[in-house]
Amino acid sequence: MAALADALTAYLHLIEKLGAPPDVVQARRELLQRMLDELSGRRRDADNYHAGVDGFVAACPAEEKLLAVTCAREFFYFWLDDMKKVMEITSGASFTVQNLAMPMLTSLDELQQLMLRMKFRDFPPSLDLYLGKLFEDGMAEEEIVRRKTLLRVLSFLLDPHPFHANSYRMAVDALLLHLATPEEGEYLRRLVREYFPHWRSFPAAHRRVAGS
Repeated sequence: MAALADALTAYLHLIEKLGAPPDVVQARRELLQRMLDELSGRRRDADNYHAGVDGFVAACPAEEKLLAVTCAREFFYFWLDDMKKVMEITSGASFTVQNLAMPMLTSLDELQQLMLRMKFRDFPPSLDLYLGKLFEDGMAEEEIVRRKTLLRVLSFLLDPHPFHANSYRMAVDALLLHLATPEEGEYLRRLVREYFPHWRSFPAAHRRVAGS
């Protein structure tokens, strides 16, 4: 099994090769080294990793929590020393190369209040198309409203960032950090998996122009 120092070096080399600039690599080096110090002595299995990461992320200051979650998710298979899986997810563009800044507050309600104060209304056409399909399929109004609320906040988090799957993934991570229970988190994960094809296929006009 590769030593953890070698695993960290391999991860940093990979994101550098994928295009991460030096400041991103250095920030992740420092954060992951702190995380590995906290995990020192644990068996390198999934249960120990998740338990240790949960404690580490909880102890991070608010401005570091999103990066901590991103790094922990991407480093998971390096921790397990599963290089076959690393190669599989690399081919699927599962590694981020930018440290995106997103608001980190204490609850979903505070995030919604921030969105209202900023008068954010720039929702992509994919949102109305997705919600309209749910209505046509006969979904209950209460359920549609619940999904609309979460996806509007996701759109708010995504708005300043590049139209890319990695931005979507990091915005989901940020939104998860604002939810109160594991059940709410699981609900969101199912929702964003279902919504992603719509988001990717029907971006806002300025996103389409930028990408053409």
